[in-house]
Amino acid sequence: MMLNNNYKIFVDAGADFDKNFIESGEVEVIPMGYTLNGKVFEWTGTETDSAAKKIYDSQRNGELTETISLKQEDYNQKFENIVRHGLGVLYISISSVLSQSNHYAKEAKRAMMSKYGNVPFYVVDSMSATGGTGIMIERAVSNKQRGYSLEQNAKDISKLSGHIKSWFYVNDLEYLRRNGKTSASKSFFGTLLGVKPILEISSDGQLRQINKSFGTKRACEVLRDLYLNNGGAMDGTSVYITHSDDPQNAVLLRELVRKENPSLNIKIQLLSPIIGAHTGPNVITIHHYNGA
Repeated sequence: MMLNNNYKIFVDAGADFDKNFIESGEVEVIPMGYTLNGKVFEWTGTETDSAAKKIYDSQRNGELTETISLKQEDYNQKFENIVRHGLGVLYISISSVLSQSNHYAKEAKRAMMSKYGNVPFYVVDSMSATGGTGIMIERAVSNKQRGYSLEQNAKDISKLSGHIKSWFYVNDLEYLRRNGKTSASKSFFGTLLGVKPILEISSDGQLRQINKSFGTKRACEVLRDLYLNNGGAMDGTSVYITHSDDPQNAVLLRELVRKENPSLNIKIQLLSPIIGAHTGPNVITIHHYNGA
């Protein structure tokens, strides 16, 4: 019989969060694949920042990156190693609109239930990605440390799904166009004019362009304004800023936000190359939960 607190928290490699959770064993990452100039690699979430920077430098040099899905059997094997030892599973996926990982996890749950009966297995769609999913991970770890059962934890973090605000700008639209996220004409004019497209992950997990700006400083100011105009962060929650190898502007955005609220817990993380494969280098994001 599973003990009340005897379960494991899993996340995608497309999530960005404090790596201490991995090192302490509180969170396990499901690896995801990517290609660099046609060669296949795996991102586990445990890599150093320098490894990610090499990928972004490769993008700057014109090398192509794409993501590839794991196979269903990879998910089944990963979770079976947990379930057959009597542990429960809490899996937090990046937006099911942006990735197939949520689908594969649900299929793995069905396979485990068919083989082992009514196993304790919850799949939560964050309806977000990168630091937005990271906010949910923090909440899940905190809940478990406070003694939440698997069911209690899954129900609690599900309340955040669709309510985490995620805003970001991209250097240009080329990578999103290449991956079918925007039109070729928008990409061309965005690059030609030096426009910084401003995007959001909406409440239904969709990627949408909502604005544009000229220059990185102004783009960071727009992100700050979006953060402030949407309620800021709920007390006790972190604000995540992620970047694809642009630490200077990540710090700039942090300081712009801190001017309004110096006590904020703002965490800067390097953007997972699983997300960066679609967005390219020099992306800046901000994620917060406003309690709505």
